[in-house]
Amino acid sequence: MKRFGGLLVGMMVALGASACSESGPAGEAVAPVAVAAPAPLEIAGDRDGVVYRYLDPATGQVATAAALADIPGPARGQVVVFDTNAPPPAGWDMVADLSRGLPTRAEPRESFAFAVATRDTPVAGAAASPAGHQVLLFSSPGCGYCKQARRFLKSNRIPYTELDVEEDPGARRRLAELGKKAGVPPSQLNGTPILFVDGQVVLGWDEHRLRRLLHI
Repeated sequence: MKRFGGLLVGMMVALGASACSESGPAGEAVAPVAVAAPAPLEIAGDRDGVVYRYLDPATGQVATAAALADIPGPARGQVVVFDTNAPPPAGWDMVADLSRGLPTRAEPRESFAFAVATRDTPVAGAAASPAGHQVLLFSSPGCGYCKQARRFLKSNRIPYTELDVEEDPGARRRLAELGKKAGVPPSQLNGTPILFVDGQVVLGWDEHRLRRLLHI
């Protein structure tokens, strides 16, 4: 049985991503600042404080596990290893190929996105682009970064569904559900915009990560 309850998963806001706070709109976006890649992480077995994120082959959704044995075989080629005691810098993930057994190393990957086609596992309630991407935008009134996200999606002709977390009573509930599936702690779901592309989350306005996920 997979263990998912109470796990802290490292879906950190990518450095340079900008968001509007709950209290009011934000100003113009600032240029991202480069952060050096962390050192590789040696993986020889389970350790306290380490959790794993992988793409569940049965559902096509991101799932988490507290033990290596809980990761399905088909998903072991791409596993994000997150050490809660020494998390990587924002914008970086430690990615390991566990398909060849242990020991191995988790290598740093900037703005990592699981390389998998998700056309057959759409995000419920999200619009699909011609390329098969499912895009859902959570916004709030007066949010400047939400306007930038809309402008980006429209200029690139990406169909999307938008939910207003302040005006739509069901938007917060839907956001919490998708955040849980993506392994994002509730504490990281407070600002806007928040986008889901094929079930993968983009916290704040982060054009670089959006382009990677949308392959544009």
